[in-house]
Amino acid sequence: MAVQDSQRFRLNLLGIVVLSLFAALFARLYYLQVLTEAEFQEAARTNVERVIPIQAPRGRILDTEGRVLVDNQTTLVVTVDAFVVRDQLTSPELRQDLSLRLARALSESGRLTKAADIRAELEDSKYGPFDKIPVAEGVTQEFKVWLLERQADFTGVEIQPVTVRYYPYGVAAAHVLGYIGPINESELELRASSLKAYQPFDDIGKAGVELAFEDVLRGVPGNQRLVVDARGNIVEYGEVTSPEPGNDIQLTIDIDLQVMAEQELVAGLERARLEIDSNGTGDFFNAPAGVTVILDPDGSAVLAMASYPSYDPRDFVEGISAEQFEVLVDESAGAPLNNRAIQGLYAPGSTFKPFTAYAAMNAGLISDRGALTQFSPLNDPGFFVLPGCDGGKCEFQNANRTPYGPVDLRAAITVSSDVYFYQLAWFFESFAGVRRESLQEGAEAFGFGTRTGVPLAYEADGLIPTPSLKEQRHEDFPEAFPEGRWFAGDTLNTAIGQGDMGVTPLQIANAYAVFANGGSLYSPSIAKASINPGTLQVELDYEPRLLNRLYMPAAVRDPIIDGLKGVPIDDRGTAREAFETFPNAQYPIAGKTGTSEKTGKSDFALFAAFGPADDPDYVIVTVLEEAGFGGEVAAPVVKQLFEAIALDAVPTAVPEDLDYLRQPNVLPVSSDEDPATDQQALAVDQEN
Repeated sequence: MAVQDSQRFRLNLLGIVVLSLFAALFARLYYLQVLTEAEFQEAARTNVERVIPIQAPRGRILDTEGRVLVDNQTTLVVTVDAFVVRDQLTSPELRQDLSLRLARALSESGRLTKAADIRAELEDSKYGPFDKIPVAEGVTQEFKVWLLERQADFTGVEIQPVTVRYYPYGVAAAHVLGYIGPINESELELRASSLKAYQPFDDIGKAGVELAFEDVLRGVPGNQRLVVDARGNIVEYGEVTSPEPGNDIQLTIDIDLQVMAEQELVAGLERARLEIDSNGTGDFFNAPAGVTVILDPDGSAVLAMASYPSYDPRDFVEGISAEQFEVLVDESAGAPLNNRAIQGLYAPGSTFKPFTAYAAMNAGLISDRGALTQFSPLNDPGFFVLPGCDGGKCEFQNANRTPYGPVDLRAAITVSSDVYFYQLAWFFESFAGVRRESLQEGAEAFGFGTRTGVPLAYEADGLIPTPSLKEQRHEDFPEAFPEGRWFAGDTLNTAIGQGDMGVTPLQIANAYAVFANGGSLYSPSIAKASINPGTLQVELDYEPRLLNRLYMPAAVRDPIIDGLKGVPIDDRGTAREAFETFPNAQYPIAGKTGTSEKTGKSDFALFAAFGPADDPDYVIVTVLEEAGFGGEVAAPVVKQLFEAIALDAVPTAVPEDLDYLRQPNVLPVSSDEDPATDQQALAVDQEN
C-alpha cells in the first residue's frame, strides 16, 4: 500500500511538472503571437524597407539690395554605390585597385585626386549600405561620357548631379559669408534632435553667416523609401517625400561698399609698405594685415566688414585638403581664416580718448564744479610728470614729445594731446568723490570689454584693465603677471587706449555709433530678414537690438563731437593732411586718429570716423597692423571711402572680378619644388 502511494505521488508530481512546462510554452507562444505581434510585424517590415534621405537645397544669402552673394549650382560628383562596395569589393586589394584606377582616370581628366582619399571614403563607416559614396566633385561632362563608355570596368561608379555653393562675387565678403563643410561627430550629436535631420555625410555651416544662420539656411530633407530583399537588392521603389528648400537670408551688407572697403584696405596696406619706419627698425613697414568696418549707426547695421588677409570660400566647395587648411590658420601666414573685425584684439590708442572724455564728464571731473571745465585751458608742454611719483616711470609724454601749449577738451581731441588725458587720468586717481574705476565703467557703458553680440561666431570679448583684474591675473598666473598692484601709471595708459587694453575693430565702430546716434548702444546686426524662397515673402524681420541708453545730453556730447570735427579740418588736426582735398563743406566728417604700440612691432594705425557729422549715416573704422601713424596711413583709407559716399561714386561691384582681393601668397610653393611635378605625384598617390 505504501509502495502504491509513493508511485502515485511521483506520477502526480511528474504531471504537475509537465503541465507547468506546457503552460509556460503556451504563455510564451501567446506573448509572441498576440501581445507582441505588432512589434514583430514592424521589425519584419523594417527588415525589407529602407529610407534614403534626399538633401534639401540650402537657402541663398543676399545683400541688402537683394543681390545674390551665395547661391547654389549643380556640379557633377563621382560616386560609388555602397552596396557594390559591400557585396563585391570585399577585400582591401579590390578596394585599392578600384581606388587607384579611378584616381588615375580622374587625374588624367584634370581633377587631381589621391587614391588614398578615395579608399578612405569607401571604407568610411558613416555611409549606409544604400548610400552613394562621393569620391570626387566638380568633374567635367567629358569625364562623365568617358566613364559611361567604361561602365564594365568601373562597376558601381556613377556620375550624379548635386547642388553645391556658388559665390557670384568670388572672394568678396568671405569672412562675413563663411563656408560650409562636412559635419563632424560633435556637431552631429549636438543636432541629433533637429527637425532638419542631419546625416553623417551632410554639410553644415562652419563660419560666418553660414554658421550663424544654419537653422534658417538648411532645408528640410526629403526621403525615398526602398524595398529590398534579404541580400539587400532593391526590389521596389516606394514613396518619395520631396525636400523643402531652406530660407534665404537677406543681410545688411551692401556688396558695393563691401568690395570698395576691401579694395581700399588692400590699397592702404600697399601704400604703407612703401614707407620707412623711422621710429622703429628703419626698414619698410611690414603692414601684413588690416580691418575696415562700416556701420549704419542707427541700429548698428553692418554695411561692410573687410578683413585682410582673406581666403577663398570656393576652396571649400569640393573639399579642402588638410595642408591647405593648415595654411589658412597659420599665424605666420597671417591666419587668413581669422575675421579680424571680431577676433582681432588691438590697443585702440587715441581713438579711445573720446570715451575717456565722456567718462570724465559723466563722473563730474569736467564740469563747472569739477577739476576742469570744457573750456579750461590746460598747458601741454609735451610731457606730464606724475605727481608724488617716487619710483618707477614718473614721466609720460606726447608722441615725439610735441608741445601743444594751452588746450581745452575740444582742442585736446583735435590735436590728440596725450598730456591732457594724462591729467584727466590723474584726476580719476586723486579727485575727491570720484570712483577710481570711473574710467573703466565709462568704457564698459560703450560696450568695451564684452562681445557686441553680432551674430557671427568666435567673437572676442576684449579687455578693459582694472585693478581687480590685474590682481586676479597675478594670483592666477604669477610668472606671466609678476606685478599685481595697480599704479596711477596704469590709469594713465588706459586713458589713452594703451597698456593692457584690447578691443576689436567692431567694438570701436559700435562705440563710435553711440556718439553718432546720440546715446544708443546696439548689438550690431548682420541680417535683415529671412525670406521664403518659394513665395519670396519675408517670414522674419531681424529688428535692431538695443543694449543700453547712455546719458548723453548736448552739454556732454557736443564738445566731444566738436573736437572730432576738428581732426580732419583744423590746421593742427591729426588727419588734416589726409582730408586736405575732401569735400568737408559738403559732407563734414567727425573722426579720430589712433596709433597704438605693441612690443617688438611697428606702430598700429587706426582711424575712426562718422559722417555727415551732424546727422551721421555711416561709421567707418580702419586698423592697419604694423603700418605707422593713424593720421598718415589709416585716415586716407577712410577718406577714400567717405569721398566715394559723399560724391555718390561708390563703384558697382562686378561679379567674379574680385580675385585680386585674395592674399597673393596664401598657398606658397617651396622654391626647391616643381609645382607641376608635385601635383602629378599627388594625383596617383599609391599606398606603400
